[in-house]
Amino acid sequence: MNIEKVTIKKVVNGGFGLSHLPSGQIVLVQRALPAEIVDVTVEQAKKNYLFGKIKRILKPHDARREPPCKYYNYCGGCNLQHCSTAMQITIKKEILLDLLQRSPEAGVREAGNLLLDPVVSPAAFGYRQRIRLQIDEQGIIGFRRFRSHEIVSIDKCLLAEEPVNENLGKLRALDDFHKLSALVTEIELLLNPGSEKIVCRFHFIRKPRPADITAAKSICNGLPSVESIFFSGEDFPLMGPYGRKDTSPERYLLVYYPEIGKKPTSLRLQWEVGGFCQVNLQQNRMLINIVLDLCKVTKEETVLDLFCGMGNFSIPLARQAKKITGIEGQGSSIRSAKSNAVNNGLTNTMFIKSPIHTGCKKLREQGVRFDCIIIDPPRQGAPALATDLAMLAKKRLVYISCDPATLCRDLAELVQAGFDIKTIQPIDMFPQTHHIETVVLLEKEV
Repeated sequence: MNIEKVTIKKVVNGGFGLSHLPSGQIVLVQRALPAEIVDVTVEQAKKNYLFGKIKRILKPHDARREPPCKYYNYCGGCNLQHCSTAMQITIKKEILLDLLQRSPEAGVREAGNLLLDPVVSPAAFGYRQRIRLQIDEQGIIGFRRFRSHEIVSIDKCLLAEEPVNENLGKLRALDDFHKLSALVTEIELLLNPGSEKIVCRFHFIRKPRPADITAAKSICNGLPSVESIFFSGEDFPLMGPYGRKDTSPERYLLVYYPEIGKKPTSLRLQWEVGGFCQVNLQQNRMLINIVLDLCKVTKEETVLDLFCGMGNFSIPLARQAKKITGIEGQGSSIRSAKSNAVNNGLTNTMFIKSPIHTGCKKLREQGVRFDCIIIDPPRQGAPALATDLAMLAKKRLVYISCDPATLCRDLAELVQAGFDIKTIQPIDMFPQTHHIETVVLLEKEV
């Protein structure tokens, strides 16, 4: 295997250090930092670039550090533990700026001047409310290696909140846990903030049987810190909750924010197991406040929340707006959003279960328009939706993104549809990884 000496130019989307061989070929180097000089081995060749792995660091960056996690060299979960928190923030901003400046749309390139410094997470470690562990045919429980199906066995994850790690160790000591884990491909451990106890979801390879339910109840009876267990699978709907004999376990998880927005107003949000919620709940509070500030909604204005989920933004915005309409394709999220509206005493919300493009088309045909639109799509973004959004929005659009590449693609479509980019605010929701949440304010000329 050939060893090449290269200089890292920058860190690009995906967390790779970008460099060039003497031949001019692009090499993307795992866990490299800007301006470092390293010896690399080429691990994989793609059509337009190579993947490289550091063999030796000849000139390290000043921010390079020893990764705190003992699994870091094997696990594929994190890819920035090798540098300081401050350097991680710099890298994430530069990744986003690089993508903005390489956009084919001039309005997006110019918006690089509007890019703000990322909001730092309250916790650099121990921030994840849930983890999802994979299980192979040999019974190994852990996370996949980088770019591999092989599973690295772990006994704790430094990104998980401490109760998650504590209960992972306790569960591993139980025979009933191993009986169930032999029948599943993955296990999700979730900390319920409302009870400060653990909820487990086992993803089965077959339909569960009565003995499996008995084992689940036995686990909860033996571990008071585990409040309930659910079963999921490809061929059957979510089953559960199963819990202790003396309790009636809930289907919901609950988070309580004692203060949201500029007024001392509390917020209670619940969601079903299997539904979506941000994993960094402390930073989610910051995210909600930023969205509220950018929306600038008044009591006379209406809001459309696309990919509304369980109402993470709809519910606090409903306190400021005349009416909120939320659209979401996942049934459990719509049920949660409706429950959250009731639990927070709101009567000005309407939540619709529909594919987003279909829902927008119907609203457009009805001639409905909104003073502000919020859109929080999954990683694939919201392609081919810009025209509908331009017709539905009177004034403002707030786009929340978890993928900077699809964000920049969608921003180009939105600019072409008549929106102007006003603010770009990155938020570090996922410390120790290259992932970055971004909130963008766009406006139309009235």
